[in-house]
Amino acid sequence: MKIRTLILIVLPLLIFPRFTYAHRVSVFAYQEGGRIFVEGFFSDGTPTRHATVEVFDTGGKKLFSGKTDQKGTLSFKAPQASAMKIVLNASMGHRAETLFHLTSPPGGKATPANTGVKASPEASAAFQTGGITEARLRDIVRQEVSKAIQPVMHTLAQQEAGKISFSDIIGGIGWIIGLMGVWMVLKARKKR
Repeated sequence: MKIRTLILIVLPLLIFPRFTYAHRVSVFAYQEGGRIFVEGFFSDGTPTRHATVEVFDTGGKKLFSGKTDQKGTLSFKAPQASAMKIVLNASMGHRAETLFHLTSPPGGKATPANTGVKASPEASAAFQTGGITEARLRDIVRQEVSKAIQPVMHTLAQQEAGKISFSDIIGGIGWIIGLMGVWMVLKARKKR
């Protein structure tokens, strides 16, 4: 009786192993201007529909909370914090989080204090006489580079979600041992 119950439990898992593995969840975030965009997806590429997204500053204070749409995406106005933790809670207790740093201030305008690079007075004067300040040029370049690399960042996030982890290896070994046990039980029954 116990063997039949075990087989009824294990057999569907053997027939449909994709469903047992397909629920690792990943979260990906990027900035466009003054907005943060968040995408959530399971390891099989399925979007995390209606998942709760919470955003915290480095001190743990909640800055934002919302839900993803049918495509597993959500956007919100960038908070004043330059670094934040984005937590995605999907169905059945699946959770993913990422640390995110703003590429430009929430207003979308870079200032010389946050560029990290000091230009010579001659270079600054040349930019300013052309009708655009050095700070504005840096902001434009930063925004355009950020837009251009978003597809690459999204692809990298999906590849990261598909990597095999230590727990996956242990799970695989467990499957092998379990299958060997079932095989040994069936072999012992045939000898009777």
